[in-house]
This record gives sequence, structure tokens and C-alpha cells, in this order.
Amino acid sequence: MHQPKSFQLKETQQILDIIRNNSLATIVSVSSSGLVGNHIPMIVVQRGDQYFLQGHVAKPNSIWKDYDDTVDVLAMFNGPDAYISPNWYPSKHIDHKEVPTWNYVTAHVSGSMQFYQDKDWLKTHLNKLVDQNEKTQPVPWKVSDAPEDYIDKMLNAIVGIEIEIKTLTGKSKMSQNHPEANRQGVVKGLKAQDKPNMAKWIEKPNG
Repeated sequence: MHQPKSFQLKETQQILDIIRNNSLATIVSVSSSGLVGNHIPMIVVQRGDQYFLQGHVAKPNSIWKDYDDTVDVLAMFNGPDAYISPNWYPSKHIDHKEVPTWNYVTAHVSGSMQFYQDKDWLKTHLNKLVDQNEKTQPVPWKVSDAPEDYIDKMLNAIVGIEIEIKTLTGKSKMSQNHPEANRQGVVKGLKAQDKPNMAKWIEKPNG
């Protein structure tokens, strides 16, 4: 990923928070037929000082059957993003020397991938995944809410994935390369388009 200095995110926990808040990963791996892309919800798990990503796929998914384990996988997590119009820049109305761009937040992870079919591993993973994603619900659903025999049947239909995080990079391209007046113009433009989350990132681009 191209990373100009002004857009780099350097704090590990900040990058991990991007992953936790935008947990659908695009995972690129190498198979016998070339590159393969999969979209898999992931959670962050810590063991000692090491971080891992965990997820699961349906057994028919070839990612676990046809995987070149000599090449690390790449997992990408996309945060908020938006088109930025040059009309929002005050400087554009002075000299017209501005062009459109796209602002975005992203986190990239690379590492080795392992697979699990052990039911205890899968149950632990599913409980963590569900608890993380249900925590905003008024009455959070739990795995134990479903009949035990039904969950057992579902466990037979999936394969667990774990990626050991070897490299972790984050990028926040949020108009840091513009003067404050232009940045405030972008904030105003985004709020007018009902994108307050993006506006907050412009106001505090590096967390």
C-alpha cells in the first residue's frame, strides 16, 4: 500500500480499532489457479504479545483446500470513505488549482493462515464473533439461544480460519495535505451530505 508520511497510522491499537469497527475483511490468498479473494468477517484475538485474526468459511469454500502456505495472505479492512469535491475548497474559488480526490481509512494485515475443524475451537470463535457483533443490539443474541443440536450441525458445515498477524499497516487519507481552511471546507461539505463520521475523521485524521 502506498503510504505518504502524512497519511500513515503508526499506533498498533488504533489500527486494530479500525479492524474491530470494520470487521469484514477482503482476504487475498494464493491458490493453484492464482490469486483468490474472499470476504470474511474477522475478529482480533490476542495471545500474549501476539495478535491474530479469526474467522470462518463454509466448507465448500476452496480457500482452506487450495492454499499456498508458502505465501502470506493479505487481509484488508476498509473504514469510512467519501468522494471529495474541489468545490469544497476555499482555495479553489481563488485560483481554481484544485482537483477531486477520494478520502478513506484502511488497515492491511499480512500473515500466515491456519485452519480449524475442532468443534471446541469453533464454538469459542463463534461465541466471540457473535458477542462482538451483537453488543449494540437492545437484546443481544447469543449462540446458546439456538438449539444445541442445530449449532452442532452448523459446526459441521464450517471451517475456522486464523491469521497470525506479521505486519500491520494503517492509512488515514483525510485531507492532511491541505491547509486548514480547505479542511474545514471538506468538513462542511461532508456534513451537508450527512456524513458526520467522515467529517470527524477530517477533524482528527490520525486518531
